[in-house]
Amino acid sequence: MKTQALDFGLNPLPILTRDTAPNPARMRRETLPLDGVWALSVNGEPAQPVVVPFPPQAKINGIAVPEGEVTLRYGTTFELPFDWRGAVLHLEGIDHQAEVSVNGVALTRHSGAWDPCSVFVPLSVLRLGLEAQATTLHRLEVVVTDSSQDRSILSGKQERKPKEGAIFYANMSGIWKSVWIEHAGETRLGDLSLTARASGDLAATVEVLGDSYAHSVVLTLSHEDGGGLELRAPVEDGRAMLAGRVEDVLAWSPATPNLYFGSLTLLDRRGRVLDQIETYAGFRDFVMQDGYYRLNGEAFYLQGLLNQAIYPDTLFTPTDRHTLTDYERTLEQGFTGERRHQTTPRHRDLWLADKMGYWLSVEMPSARNLLDPRARAEALDEWRRIVRAYAWNHPCVFFLVPGNEDWGLLEHYHHEVDATHEDREGFQYELGELTEEIAPPGMPYAANDGWRCVTVRKNGHLQNRLDPNRLMFNIHEYAENEKVRAIYGRIPQWPEPGAWGKNPRHVFHPNGYSYDGRTPLVLSEVGGRALLNRPSKGVFAYGKIHRDPETWAAELSDLIDIMGQMPVLRGGYVLTQTRDAGNDPEDETSMGEINGILDGHGLPKYPGDAVRLANERARDAWAKAI
Repeated sequence: MKTQALDFGLNPLPILTRDTAPNPARMRRETLPLDGVWALSVNGEPAQPVVVPFPPQAKINGIAVPEGEVTLRYGTTFELPFDWRGAVLHLEGIDHQAEVSVNGVALTRHSGAWDPCSVFVPLSVLRLGLEAQATTLHRLEVVVTDSSQDRSILSGKQERKPKEGAIFYANMSGIWKSVWIEHAGETRLGDLSLTARASGDLAATVEVLGDSYAHSVVLTLSHEDGGGLELRAPVEDGRAMLAGRVEDVLAWSPATPNLYFGSLTLLDRRGRVLDQIETYAGFRDFVMQDGYYRLNGEAFYLQGLLNQAIYPDTLFTPTDRHTLTDYERTLEQGFTGERRHQTTPRHRDLWLADKMGYWLSVEMPSARNLLDPRARAEALDEWRRIVRAYAWNHPCVFFLVPGNEDWGLLEHYHHEVDATHEDREGFQYELGELTEEIAPPGMPYAANDGWRCVTVRKNGHLQNRLDPNRLMFNIHEYAENEKVRAIYGRIPQWPEPGAWGKNPRHVFHPNGYSYDGRTPLVLSEVGGRALLNRPSKGVFAYGKIHRDPETWAAELSDLIDIMGQMPVLRGGYVLTQTRDAGNDPEDETSMGEINGILDGHGLPKYPGDAVRLANERARDAWAKAI
């Protein structure tokens, strides 16, 4: 006999829109967001409340997590309609290893801080919940292990020892991105890989999980100003392949961020809907061609900022307010996008960039020591999952950065790795070959963003291991303005192949490699001009620390003017940086970098137009030289 049902007081499932969905590019209508107050036990201590999705160490939570090895035990309960036949649980970011259980049943283990974790919750597990009228109460537990001293895992800008240095910041552990659960059955839609070209051509590969014999998939997309398509394909061997064309397509660009909205539907052999995901696409091409980056066939000049996405209140976890502030206020200053540095974006960060016309890169957060082949293999596997999660299906993602400044194999006191030139060279090829295999077709990438870049020329000959139409040439340069002019301004617009191997500050290429004469140069970290607008101690800057906003803006504007006048700088520049990083404006003892155009809370340090006008002049000068 069934016991009397209890009334849990279930609120209706929220009506999600793209402005509230955890992943607007893959949105199931029956979804319950699970962010909020959970219970957290650190190393077996009594549980305390923690606000998910923010790390416990973030100021918003203020929970002390010991250095070294830690175990974090998270728990929460949630209610679902009892007629759900299954569910997909998503945890977008967990640092670093996690075991996930629902209703006492272990469902999955996940290793890696920077890629999402998803797991199917079968009906048999949902039936273990406590039923009450039309609802069922469920228990979710996530046990996380992490180490603030592990040098072989991808840790990005987290310290690996206390007070390590100016460019490394506080550690995080545990859940640091959103959690949600969706209604879906055993037979359901899986991964979507979509390529939408500026010509209007579209190709999509859809994974279908479960028993899908004689099933089909339908993709519909349309634009609010008219036009679109409807495609249908059978499911064969667990996937459906769709292809079609939108006539008179409205292409996506920063100036016109056109998006086509629609749905992906799984039908059974009788035409009944088994699963449906709302999605969207932006039709655009971004390629490296004829010595320039080209967006939809037209030469494009990258004018971006380095964004480390570190915030005084939430640490490494942006909110929509953080992201919108970063995008809007940097657009106002004449920048058009960002290199997201040593972290991965949220799904929502990509949605906001797609909607606003703001370009981004996706980067692999680095480890400190990847000399061990097993650690390197784990890092490459995590990079594969990062690319799968964040580089596909988003028109805003222009390029990838799998490698940064030889990190992981760098001969530097922060890294302490006894690596050789051959080790570093080989790792660039590992990163490049994997990236070409897993990334969207034609997407450019930097195998080693910074210096000592392998190129398509070695010992005077072309090497064919890496695609010359995708391998970027990105250099970091923090020299003073006149030195930047002296080093790069003397180089012609089209250097002879084989020229330009070294400069007074950096080795551009490893021994034997040389410039191919065509790949567009990007100064992908440059400037680092610092403005300190309050008393502080122990802050870091790459050069002079200004206290007068006008002199700071004058130096930064002069640097932008210099870069706009460099014939060889055909690719563009990425200035360091969007916000001050690791620096809390409310704490005079707070350290960190102070070279943001915004302070740690996103407030502009300089209210004038000098920087915006310099960006406009640089773009005009570049356009005249094409």
